[in-house]
Order: sequence, then structure tokens, then C-alpha cells
Amino acid sequence: MGNEIKDEGYPFQLITFKDILHTQSRTISNIWLNEIMPENYIWMNRIDATNLGVEFGDMIKITSPSNAEGVKGKVVVMEGVRPGVIAVSHHYGHWAYGGKDMEIDGNVLKGDKRRNTGITVNPVMRLDSSLKGRSPVCLQDPIGGSASFYDTKVKVEKA
Repeated sequence: MGNEIKDEGYPFQLITFKDILHTQSRTISNIWLNEIMPENYIWMNRIDATNLGVEFGDMIKITSPSNAEGVKGKVVVMEGVRPGVIAVSHHYGHWAYGGKDMEIDGNVLKGDKRRNTGITVNPVMRLDSSLKGRSPVCLQDPIGGSASFYDTKVKVEKA
């Protein structure tokens, strides 16, 4: 605890935020909100996008030291994000939560694919490497103990 983590070769700082419409992970099940905002995006500064040859709407891939496979999503290029930072709202990209078909007592309950849209950055969040031999846990805030949503360095490339 308290050791500095240096992730060389991962130049971008990943941050998450709560979108004004989808304020919790469960709001993806609200069909009216999904009509207004059906998916989320990866927000990136124009300078970084230009350097990567990325334009609004392109698919990009985010990888981290904890996940070389990474995740993919569409990019929004805007000035409101600091260069060197990428931002993703934390409410989309579910791989469960009613987004896939499920069988219960021999009956198939059809999933709602709208719940699987967009991107979640959970798979690329930086894991705490000091917990060797234990279940993988993302970095945690040492004071409050919550997930550290702002301490993951990532690499971004056009998908």
C-alpha cells in the first residue's frame, strides 16, 4: 500500500463519470432513458484524436497493464476533455443484467440487447498487483476503500 505505480507505455489517464441521464449502473434497464441516449462513448480531446488519426464516431480500443485484450467503443472528440485523458461514463456495456437470453426452469427468457450497448471500462481497470494469489481486485482508495476510478493508465489505438 502506498507504492507508486508506474505504467510505462500507457500514456492516457482513464477517468469515469456519471452521465446526467444514466446516474447508476442499473438505469440501463430504463427504456425511456435508452431512447434518449442508447449508448455511451469514449470522450477524447481533439489534440489526442488528431495524433492518433481518430475522428468522431471511430471505434477505438483501450488496453491497460491489467488487460491487454482491452475493450472497444466509439469515440467522441471534444475540447472538454484534457489532453492525455480519456473519459467514459460508467453505466453501459453490461454483459448480464438482462441483456442476454437466460434459461429458467426450461423456459427461455429473452434478453434485451439494448442493455448490452456501449462500453464498460471495468475489464481494463488497473488491478492491485500487490494482492498476488488472491482474487483480482482493482486499485482501491486507501482512505475510503472504494474502487479507484481515476488511477488507471491506458493505451488507446484505432480499432
